[in-house]
Amino acid sequence: MQELARGIKRVAMIPTLGFMVLCLFLAYWQVLRAPALRADPYNTRAQARLKAIEPGELRDAGGNVLLGAKRARDGFKHTYPEGRCVCHLTGYNSRSGLQPKLRDALLGIGTYESPWSALLEGPRRGNDVTLTVDLRAQELATRLMRRRHGAVIALDAQSGAILVLVSAPGYDPEQVLSSKWDYDLFREDPEAPELNRALQGLYPPGSALKILTLAIALDLGRVTPDTEFRCRGEYTVEGAQITCPRAHGTLTVPRALEVSCNIAFAKMAEQVGAADFRRYVKRFHLLDGFYLPLPAKTGTMGDLTGPNARVILAQAAFGQGPIIVTPMAMARLTLTIASGGRVMDPYLVSRITRPDGRVLATGQARELGVAITPHTAKTVAGMMVGAVEHGTGRVAAIKGVRVAGKTGSAQNPQGKAHSWFTAFAPAEQPRVVVTAIVEHGGAGGAAAASIVRQVMEELLSRRGAL
Repeated sequence: MQELARGIKRVAMIPTLGFMVLCLFLAYWQVLRAPALRADPYNTRAQARLKAIEPGELRDAGGNVLLGAKRARDGFKHTYPEGRCVCHLTGYNSRSGLQPKLRDALLGIGTYESPWSALLEGPRRGNDVTLTVDLRAQELATRLMRRRHGAVIALDAQSGAILVLVSAPGYDPEQVLSSKWDYDLFREDPEAPELNRALQGLYPPGSALKILTLAIALDLGRVTPDTEFRCRGEYTVEGAQITCPRAHGTLTVPRALEVSCNIAFAKMAEQVGAADFRRYVKRFHLLDGFYLPLPAKTGTMGDLTGPNARVILAQAAFGQGPIIVTPMAMARLTLTIASGGRVMDPYLVSRITRPDGRVLATGQARELGVAITPHTAKTVAGMMVGAVEHGTGRVAAIKGVRVAGKTGSAQNPQGKAHSWFTAFAPAEQPRVVVTAIVEHGGAGGAAAASIVRQVMEELLSRRGAL
């Protein structure tokens, strides 16, 4: 009898376990996975529900609407109140700009909704997304880049927030999709207005990269501010000739940065060595991508382990040869100097807020590590001040504020050199980092330096630092 009872219990366990597995299976798909399934763009049943949701707004740091929405025949249609000024942020359709990565947040779906929201609330409004961007500074940078090609980036030197992200030329998001003719013209435009040059443009960094070489050499103790180099106007490395615009004679390290002597920095890199140079490039994350909701490219550098390593190293030391980076990479490099050697990954999304005002998520910069000591960073910053006050960066000087900056001229086989300038201010307590590149802007970096100065003045005045 007892044996029969045990047999019945064992048989009864089978449907019980099956029922429990079924409950877990249904709970997984109907509760845990439900938001993702409802948000999936390939879920045709969900499309009608999504069309009934009014998208939230994309705003700048001051609350100005950058991407809005209005009711259309089959749901809602995005609007672009600021147009060309923020086109590379808003994009022009659901597959461009910030729209793909912020889709779920703006609609309040996926990870941004409750599993029971559709049942309890029905049609509703999505979340608002606030960016770190300063619209007034963004507008200024856009005007300054009018009829030019290149990019302007400004970062908060203390938090790593992106204050300005401008790529030129831009476009009118409303105009792109106004007709098939306009769309075809846009996509086939040889000036590539859709390319976000700030994150996707790849350029030789030119002499702006000398701040990296200087930081490495100082941090390793291979040079000091009193170290001297001899420049005769040309220098040969394994048959490759390196030249300077003129023979500078004997220079100290600070003076070499002020006059941007290629030969002094090529010799400095020789003292560093290829292995250490490559190691510090990784520590600075110079060639890495970015943790941003926008597509970005990574930089590249020639092989420093092959037979031409000495030549590549000498050229890389002053930003030429087989090395290319994005403007954002140069901005992050400058931010590292300004922040005392800490490498921060800039961020763009400040917060995501429900319609009732409740904050769902906030953004902040990711710390990627420490590249150099605070002492090294302070020493480099002081020499960058000298480059603005006594050297090639005088165009960027701001009355009453010590600006730490560096010019750059990137050789361009298609014409005039690209003009670089990267800087931060105030040098003693950095508040703002600004980097600009003007394609075909000419040697010397003056074109980019003028833009950096004006954007920096705007941002510093708004923060009471000017």
